[in-house]
Amino acid sequence: MKTTGEEPPSGTPPNPRKRAIGRKLTVISRQLWQQFDQNVQGAGVSRAKWGLISAVARNPGTTQRSIAAMLEVTEVTAGRMIDRLCEDGLLERRENAQDRRGYCVFLTPASKPLLDRLGEAAARYEAEAFAGLSDEDLERLENLLDVVASNIAGPNQR
Repeated sequence: MKTTGEEPPSGTPPNPRKRAIGRKLTVISRQLWQQFDQNVQGAGVSRAKWGLISAVARNPGTTQRSIAAMLEVTEVTAGRMIDRLCEDGLLERRENAQDRRGYCVFLTPASKPLLDRLGEAAARYEAEAFAGLSDEDLERLENLLDVVASNIAGPNQR
């Protein structure tokens, strides 16, 4: 988590502001997920389902391996989730022209109403969460969070 390229000297007390911001980011992240989950429960969708549906919506034709990486789950777990959503008629697997052993995953037309409800819930929730922030504030916040994300990313992700 270096920003200056220097390690703090051993035994140096932590910076209280940085510690407080780190805790705040952790709490905010958890609250964002929990409250969004509550907002979409009425649509009958679990976090796992809406996460998978959203991942496929952003990356139509993606592979099970890519979905697993996006959701930070094992390929077996992703496969089971995809199976369930295929059984529900929300996703479908199609042959992968690049790899005969694998399949590409797509949304079905039946997923559109659910995706629309998720989008509406997200828009309402974002309006609440970011109330009082101008476009300039949001841009600055995004840039600052990009720096933090870059600082904590592994060397292969930078």
